[in-house]
Amino acid sequence: MKKLLIVLLPVFVALSLQAQTENIKVMTYNIRCGFCEDSSSVNNWSKRKYLVAYIIKNHNPDLIGLQEAEMFQVKELIEMLDEYDWYGVSREDGKEGGESTAILYRKARFSPQQKQTLWLSETPEMVSKGWDAAFKRTVTITKLTDTLSSKAIYYFNTHLDHIGEAARTESSQMIVNEIGKYSNEYPVILSGDFNYRSSSDGYKIIASKILDTKSISKTESNGGNITFNGFGKDIQPDNKIDFIFVNDKVEVLTHIVDTTTFNGLYPSDHYPVISEIRIK
Repeated sequence: MKKLLIVLLPVFVALSLQAQTENIKVMTYNIRCGFCEDSSSVNNWSKRKYLVAYIIKNHNPDLIGLQEAEMFQVKELIEMLDEYDWYGVSREDGKEGGESTAILYRKARFSPQQKQTLWLSETPEMVSKGWDAAFKRTVTITKLTDTLSSKAIYYFNTHLDHIGEAARTESSQMIVNEIGKYSNEYPVILSGDFNYRSSSDGYKIIASKILDTKSISKTESNGGNITFNGFGKDIQPDNKIDFIFVNDKVEVLTHIVDTTTFNGLYPSDHYPVISEIRIK
């Protein structure tokens, strides 16, 4: 009997580990640009970065889509969260000179197969500003192989313009068209700060093709329906503008908005959204 248990123990352990790790936790987080607040401000990145890292570590996501992430911010987070690797380029020059929509992935679990950045504009493969947008905007696209299941997924992460209504609508259509290239064959995840609510035309364009994880979660969403907080100074009812979407090859288990603050200090002017999913 003892010999049998010794033989079976590694099997039980392997099955247990597989059961614990078969799900994928996805986080979308606008971390607020690093130079947007004066160095003397309590909301300056130098004072907030440890709070942002704590929030991420506390949820321990497998995939993270960041918005407003300047290159130095991403690198500082990676130093604190060294279990992740990442991909992203600046929206300003396609290199390192400005904000990005970087994707972080747990390097022990995911192996990148493709990496691409498109500009949300009429010329997506060139550094460019589209339609009536105030700033250049991007969507980051990665094809990742899950080393646990050997399944490949496409993960899109974006940040739509905060001024241009036409830009938000056209960008939504462009992203849907891009997702359509892969969604018949692969599981697809889309995360981001969309700068619109679920009542907008842009949201309806996205939701007509892929599904808001909040609406299809098997458990009730936690954390309320607000993601923009303005560092506590601009909290409006139902102001949820950050979303995670998936296609029909993905099952959604949970949806959370994390409203954690630290003695009145906000890690960012947005709350992160986290969904736990399972590939069908």
